[in-house]
Amino acid sequence: MGQMESYITDLFKYLDTYENNYVKFDTEAFLQTYNGIYTVFQALREQRDKAVQVDQFFLEKIRQTPLTGSDLRQLCIQILVTYFESEADTDGQSNQAYLYCRGLRSIKQDVPYFENNLVPLLFRDGALNNNHELNVFLLGEIARYINKFGKSINTALSPEEFGGLSDPLKFLELSRRRLALGDDIIRDHGSLEFHLQRVRAFEKLGKSDRLSEFYLTKWQYLAKTSFWTTISDFFGELWGKVKGVFSNWGYFRLVMTQRNPAYFWYGFVMVIFILLAIYIPLKWNSYSDHKLEEFQQRSLTTQQQGNK
Repeated sequence: MGQMESYITDLFKYLDTYENNYVKFDTEAFLQTYNGIYTVFQALREQRDKAVQVDQFFLEKIRQTPLTGSDLRQLCIQILVTYFESEADTDGQSNQAYLYCRGLRSIKQDVPYFENNLVPLLFRDGALNNNHELNVFLLGEIARYINKFGKSINTALSPEEFGGLSDPLKFLELSRRRLALGDDIIRDHGSLEFHLQRVRAFEKLGKSDRLSEFYLTKWQYLAKTSFWTTISDFFGELWGKVKGVFSNWGYFRLVMTQRNPAYFWYGFVMVIFILLAIYIPLKWNSYSDHKLEEFQQRSLTTQQQGNK
């Protein structure tokens, strides 16, 4: 058990550092230690004596500091011991750490506790010292646990049902769906995610706080549109309308003879395109002349330096 004991000791050292000297907290090292502990759980199913020893060592470490000492301590320990009980405890002999932590909960059942206590904790203002990488990892661990040991996702979840969830549970649901249905679920035109993006629900959700925006941007559910893309889309749409008018002579004649507002509008559009057709080549020529002048000046300077 030496290596496992070392991993657990390191984990609690990281928790102490997080609480007492956050500037020295190493997120990547913490996550590696957490994953190093978790990877042993399956092997402990067959090594019952070691599982009991690990459980007792866990319990000893947990009792030394209140779980409410920090949000990270509460989240990390509650999630990890719940995984340990579900995956490593096959005979009820290595669940003492889990029972101790469960006894401190306001809700005893795992999934409701995760949904109603831990997930909202992740989305409190300043949660985890605004460490978004840590936040994403822990939400993913909760989502993975519920998918594996809890209820199945509702693949037919409607936009109205999704909209009725609290913001933290919306992100839990999206995370669970990504795990179960794939990271590119938003490309499926029949998916909830595709619909929510099309009706700009993600834009509204992303404006609630920076953490929400971070999640949606990381998952590529928030489309970042540049100024030039907006301009390009506008003129593309405008050009399509102009082509539509001129493609049908009967419709064009109707516009010109019976729709006075449209007559002025399309006249204005034509003037804009004419001005652009004149302005852009002039601007480009001016730019080319400027660059040519710079090149000639550099060339002259180089020759003069070479002759010295």
